[in-house]
Amino acid sequence: MIVAVAAAFPAMSPADAGGAGLRTIRGMFNRKEYRKAEKNLREELPGMRGRTRDQARLMLADLRTDSRGASLILEEVINTGDDREALRARVELAKLNYATGEYHQTIRLLEGIRAEGRGGVKYEAVYFRGLARKQLGDLDGARRDFESIDRGDYLHWSYIALAEIDIRYGRISEAVDRYETIAAGLSSPVAGFRLGECYEMTGEREKALQTYRNVARNFPGSPEAPKAREKIKMIHSALKRTGSETSMEGGEEGETPSAGTAPETDGSPGYTLQFGAFSERENAHAFISDLGSIIDDLHIEVAESGGSIWYRVRAGRYATREEAEEAALKAMERTGYSSKVLPVE
Repeated sequence: MIVAVAAAFPAMSPADAGGAGLRTIRGMFNRKEYRKAEKNLREELPGMRGRTRDQARLMLADLRTDSRGASLILEEVINTGDDREALRARVELAKLNYATGEYHQTIRLLEGIRAEGRGGVKYEAVYFRGLARKQLGDLDGARRDFESIDRGDYLHWSYIALAEIDIRYGRISEAVDRYETIAAGLSSPVAGFRLGECYEMTGEREKALQTYRNVARNFPGSPEAPKAREKIKMIHSALKRTGSETSMEGGEEGETPSAGTAPETDGSPGYTLQFGAFSERENAHAFISDLGSIIDDLHIEVAESGGSIWYRVRAGRYATREEAEEAALKAMERTGYSSKVLPVE
């Protein structure tokens, strides 16, 4: 059910199962035997009662691939389930609404929930409420939600979201502090890569270089690793040159602007998002392989710049810069990756 957000945020395991039959089905679920699990759930559900039935319905909703069917099951649990399972159903339904862009509905479902207690579901609820507020431009409300999360699986994701808000307000040093807190524990390649970008913003190239090396070394299989290696190449080239400037901005990994780049004009044919520019084709393909199922129209454009061939990973075409910037924010929320808004050439 939550396929659209599972790639961007920590995966949620099914609710604690009660009863031997449900425990067996949960094992199928964990082994990714989804069809078998759904078949057994439907067979055993009529004979289940109480909380065991609520948990089974939550698992069944999680196995549904159509959002409408999943929503109906979750709404039933919200209306008839016990307090614990009803809360879980509210959160799952809110996540489904968030994934489909229904941000006001997400907030409505999660109203009044506070980050407290030992259970992780309340922290999860507050995190997604903060994301929805952030999408709607309520940065102060989003900040309050994220700052209230002080433990659990969503703590470091909240720190990342707070750092993004800091950057929106131009508070780069505060963003650096947050990213450093996460990256120091070697727990998040996303935080490490963005920390490197912050160092670039502040002109600290040596720190950025070391940070990208750490990402490439400690998370070799992550989507950030090829981007970090491209950043390393770019910084090395910049440091070797004297008296020349290299663009160190945003989503333009590895590529320096050519001297003949024309300024943007009102007559621009539109805008696109660039998630990276790679000197090696396989790195560009690896990036698309990781995120192509999440970002629509993700593709490679081959271009020459500075005497070198670059493989640009781009997506979308937008009539105005405002539309492109809005799409870039949504892509960041879904994937954790920033992009650069560029005129269509």
